[in-house]
Amino acid sequence: MNVEWTVLVPLPPARPYTEQPGVAGPFAGIHGNTLIVAGGANFPDTMPWHGGKKQYHDEIYQLQLPAGADGWQVLTGAEQLPHPVAYGASASVKAGVVCMGGETESGITDEVFIISVAGGKTLFNPLPTLPVPLSNASAAASGSVIYIAGGLTPAGSSRAMWSLDTEDVSSGWKQHKDMPLALINSVMAAIPGKDPELWILGGRTRGEGDDTSLIRSEIFSYSVSADRWTHEGDLTDGSRVLRLAAGTGAAINGRFIALFGGNDGSVFNRVEELLSLMAGETDTIRLAQMRKEYISLQESHPGFSREVVILDTETRKCFAAGEIPGPTQVTTTAVETPWGIVIPSGEVKPGVRTTTIRIARFRK
Repeated sequence: MNVEWTVLVPLPPARPYTEQPGVAGPFAGIHGNTLIVAGGANFPDTMPWHGGKKQYHDEIYQLQLPAGADGWQVLTGAEQLPHPVAYGASASVKAGVVCMGGETESGITDEVFIISVAGGKTLFNPLPTLPVPLSNASAAASGSVIYIAGGLTPAGSSRAMWSLDTEDVSSGWKQHKDMPLALINSVMAAIPGKDPELWILGGRTRGEGDDTSLIRSEIFSYSVSADRWTHEGDLTDGSRVLRLAAGTGAAINGRFIALFGGNDGSVFNRVEELLSLMAGETDTIRLAQMRKEYISLQESHPGFSREVVILDTETRKCFAAGEIPGPTQVTTTAVETPWGIVIPSGEVKPGVRTTTIRIARFRK
């Protein structure tokens, strides 16, 4: 399977800003021919290890596909999100882009709404709130039904999965069988069929009291009809096991799932460990040494895994499909479109965002 890469019009600045650093954790999806990217967070002034403050955003960006020749439309003021938010989950249905949960300056939210475009206007419709506030969860849509699984709650990481039928919202959220693991920053994709399946790839786990996360390689499938999870093996490139979190991915041709890179934890785990040690350190000399190492790790970060892995959901096997042609975008949501899989903005190094919008088209 060959991958053809195209770079679309980069994400523009929003008024009153003159520069756009890009955003991590935006909602992303498609309604009709309109690609929608909304919210997200960045560090517009300086990196957090130098005192920079994370800024949450409420702008909405829209791009007409396939060509996108007219550029982005930036919606602010009365047309922007109800409030700044990032690290939520999103999935596209016929009615629009469903946006679920996320993180605001006040903490994790349970808010859910759908963004749609009609007659040149952007519309917001509230949906039933999540059963529990969630951020960094994974999501997918199967027909009119959207699923959200895992993520972080105010009480810690979650194994729960919930669904909502966007054509029968009065029935509210339905709880499904818990996932085998409490996963954060996983990739979820839906494969249609007589028995629709959901697939969860990679992610990370972090138990209560743990100083570092475990980056996961597991692949799980979920049968909607049987309400059952199955461990399908591990992510591999065909020869070695891959542990990846915070990557992005989407379904291809109703059979395959593409996973685009992710964080392998090689630097992330040491940063977690240092932050934990620094929080309890009282020796000023030792604290200064650890802080120096922490800053060095962040500023010399090599970027994230560039591997593209394809999962064949019929054979349950993975194979490599080349590399991303440039810095890997993590902490964003890939969008399945008729013209390919769009990867919008995201994070390319700790604290560093990108304005790049890539589209990957797969051909046999």
